[in-house]
Amino acid sequence: MDDYNVNLVCLDSADTDRQLVGLAYFAACDDRLLTDEAMNKLIYLAEHGHKHVSDVATSIISQAVGRREQTALKQLLLKKLQAGNEGQVSLRDLEWSVKLQTRELKHALEDYLERCFEPNHISWLVKNLPKFYPDPEQLSLLKSFLAYGDDRVVSNTIEGIEALNAPDNVSLFSRMLSHASPRVRSAAAEAIARVNPETARKALSDMLNRPEQVESVKAACHAIRHLPGREFLDLALPLLSNRKVRDEAAKTVANLALKNILSLFDHEVFSKHADLRAKIASSIIELLREQCNTRFFPTSGSEDVEQGTCRLTTGETGLYSFEPIISPEQAQQIAEENKKGSIGFFSRLIYRPKPEEIQLTFCEQRLHPFWHIECEASLDYIRSRPLSLDLEDQVSEIKIGDQLFKSTKKRVDLTVEERCLVKQAINRFVDATTGTHVDFSETLKKGKARALIIDEPVKDGFKIIPARIRASILIRDIIFAFMKPIQALEIIAQGLKISRLNLYFRPVYAFEFNWVGRDQKVIFEIDGVTGKLSEGHSSAEKSSETISEAKLFDIGADALGLVIPGGEIAAKLAAAFLGKKK
Repeated sequence: MDDYNVNLVCLDSADTDRQLVGLAYFAACDDRLLTDEAMNKLIYLAEHGHKHVSDVATSIISQAVGRREQTALKQLLLKKLQAGNEGQVSLRDLEWSVKLQTRELKHALEDYLERCFEPNHISWLVKNLPKFYPDPEQLSLLKSFLAYGDDRVVSNTIEGIEALNAPDNVSLFSRMLSHASPRVRSAAAEAIARVNPETARKALSDMLNRPEQVESVKAACHAIRHLPGREFLDLALPLLSNRKVRDEAAKTVANLALKNILSLFDHEVFSKHADLRAKIASSIIELLREQCNTRFFPTSGSEDVEQGTCRLTTGETGLYSFEPIISPEQAQQIAEENKKGSIGFFSRLIYRPKPEEIQLTFCEQRLHPFWHIECEASLDYIRSRPLSLDLEDQVSEIKIGDQLFKSTKKRVDLTVEERCLVKQAINRFVDATTGTHVDFSETLKKGKARALIIDEPVKDGFKIIPARIRASILIRDIIFAFMKPIQALEIIAQGLKISRLNLYFRPVYAFEFNWVGRDQKVIFEIDGVTGKLSEGHSSAEKSSETISEAKLFDIGADALGLVIPGGEIAAKLAAAFLGKKK
């Protein structure tokens, strides 16, 4: 019996290990050996095998789809799409169907979308069906999903319609700019900018000229911030006097002003003298800081807060590194003991190596950065909400203030405005290379930190991994997350009290192991303070950018992009940090 038939029998086995042996053969074989008989067995394992077996079989099929005609798979998918329901069709089936690129499957997918009620399937199809099977006749089908209740489906429908390049796309997307969901409005604005910017400008100008249509104006403001032009400033400035759209107008005016400033750097003088960019940017920030202290945020000593401003206070800021508690020898022992552990790449392969086949090929000592911020965010704002009053039987009318309400029913429905004050304490750790939230509290608790001055790429034998996340990005994300859930008619005042904002560098030992003869590698990182082991990355993947304390803590040009509803917090942040670092 030849290898093909031996491994075909393995796929029929009830034993998982034998199934994996057969899968390994067909994963490495020629396309000509992926016969209809073999594909049928792979499809069965993908649908009915244990998870690991199913994943491997699915991977083999996905790689084979598109490289050759798959008759067996096509027939199975057609049968499912034509007669099956959401419980019998999977997202994997939909993905294979679009990759096979046949007219029969195209019609089957369109019919399935028309009768489908599964949101995940609908969301996937409205986005991908027009991309793989572009057909202008699909437009009428896709347009019906623009009224769908799930904003994810509507956003993906916009992206799918964009792929059809229909003549009235801009008109369709413009109407979606007044959608209740910010996600949909953003998708529509970005699509308009890509499809036809000039037509978009005319449509948005018409929307801005109707300030009584509040939601439409807000949507237009949102869209303008995605367009390259700056000619909307004259239309946006008058909207600042309209309380109902003031926040969106303020964001838009700030965004357009920033575009004007950035256009300065397009001059040819900066292409010849790149160092002048930093010099001019620093001068702009310095002038802005001076204006913040005098013109924009005058200090009167009064407790009354000017409407829309943001109060910012800063406490401790610094740059520190932790002294290693774990020695290099201890770290290597941890890595050796875990090189075949469950977190490594090797454990995910069908064939597992013997211990002696895994050899240490490289080791490095690094300082990895993370931010620690402790602060309190506050917001003073006005909101509206409906209020119903139940009346006693004998009450025929009720007077509230100067308003008289007569009701034939025993309930009066009102809309009230409430002034609210929200405060939230925030204690956050953020990986300064990826921006992800990671709990480094144990490192902070166990480790001993000392002040660090970054003047060389290596400190005490440890290579410094540059921080990619600056203080400005960290603070921006905190403010956005705090503001996002609040539905306000008017922002009276914002506050951000930062008690601690430090950048720490923790010692990490990196060890690279190689599976001899297989050219497979895995890197382990051992935390030099806690001794924790994790799967790491090559040092070459880290940025070699030269960093300085000023660059990390200076809000710089990023401040000009920090647009917070109801206040010029960007300038406030710039003033606070630049003043502190002098």
